[in-house]
Amino acid sequence: MRSAERSGAAPSRFPLALAALLGAALLINYVDRGTISTASPLIKSEFHLDAEQMGLLLSAFFTTYVLSQPLMGVLVDRLGAARVLAAGFTVWSVGTFLAGLTGSVLGLVALRLVMGAGESVCYPSGFALIAQRVRDQHRARATAIMQVGSVVGPALGTFLGGAIMIRYGWRTMFIALGLASLLWLLPWVAQLRTPPRPEPADAGAPAPRWSDIVRQRALWGTVFGNFCSNYAFYFVFTWVPLYLVEERGLSLAVMTRVQGLIWVMDALSILAAGWLIDWWIRRGATASLAYKTALCLSAAGVGLCLLSLSGAGAAAGAALLLATGLADGLNSPSVGALTQRFAGPLATGRWMGTQNAVSNTAGILAPSVSGFLIEHNGGRYTVALWVTGAVALLGILAWLVVVPPVEPVDWS
Repeated sequence: MRSAERSGAAPSRFPLALAALLGAALLINYVDRGTISTASPLIKSEFHLDAEQMGLLLSAFFTTYVLSQPLMGVLVDRLGAARVLAAGFTVWSVGTFLAGLTGSVLGLVALRLVMGAGESVCYPSGFALIAQRVRDQHRARATAIMQVGSVVGPALGTFLGGAIMIRYGWRTMFIALGLASLLWLLPWVAQLRTPPRPEPADAGAPAPRWSDIVRQRALWGTVFGNFCSNYAFYFVFTWVPLYLVEERGLSLAVMTRVQGLIWVMDALSILAAGWLIDWWIRRGATASLAYKTALCLSAAGVGLCLLSLSGAGAAAGAALLLATGLADGLNSPSVGALTQRFAGPLATGRWMGTQNAVSNTAGILAPSVSGFLIEHNGGRYTVALWVTGAVALLGILAWLVVVPPVEPVDWS
């Protein structure tokens, strides 16, 4: 049976309230998951962890985050995206709060696993809601507003969380951010009450089976490309704070400012890319040309910046990190809108759950592999940067060769 949400019509007007709340949810998602990275210099010192152990701690969150994605995609398509998002949001916020009360590495790992399961609802739910309630001509902008939360979140978490951590300690940072997160649920109640509207194009149509979805070449092409971009993103997200402190010699205060600026540049790029892609398509560009151009420029920019970083001086290194943020921003609205266009409103939850489950194994591999490479290269980050840059460049192959022309899948 189709849920009421899945049969809701996409309104002709741009649904700003929905897009803004989804962006806020993703912002809080990344603030909460990023607390461990912001606190990593203090946690590493307090618990006497080496780089390899720290890499395993940083990747713990992504184990349940990845494994839960397919299940969340099914729940979104069956129970309704708005309800599933509210439930998961509550779980991860409470998990963040409780992480501030733990006094052991084991407790911290356990709560990061809980947070990973809770946060796994965000992308399947958010993209399903956009596919159901937003028309094609607004989709890149709506996706950009949602996706900008994924980089404003790390920026805000770094600035705000870093300020709390420096003044009151890392545990207080976890407690404060976890409690504040729960306030988002208050305005979300209106979205839970949004009445369904019949969609003529989909009315009475059977939803595609999961076996139909996993047979699509487009799914595995987007998985490949998204894995490559995610690997670079999660390296920057988890290891760059330590890189700036340990290899570049920055203080915690300066590190939080530099890391925050990377995410500010990423956010500006996401918003600009979302508006420009929609404008280009309205001017006559095909979806394939618009989305794939942005995705390939993103992969090339991120890969080349990270490959060049190890040999750069202080000023050039800072410029390359900011350029990495700009290049990464081209990816976010493009891959989200492309996925929704392929899957359509009947399958986006399960498609995105599958895509995110596989491509977010990068969140497990990037921190742990990088930790191994850093530990076994005398604490130097050069090889880890080279590997990350090379993986990012492989994304060009995915978008140009593996992903087919970007058109809706005919599920009939």
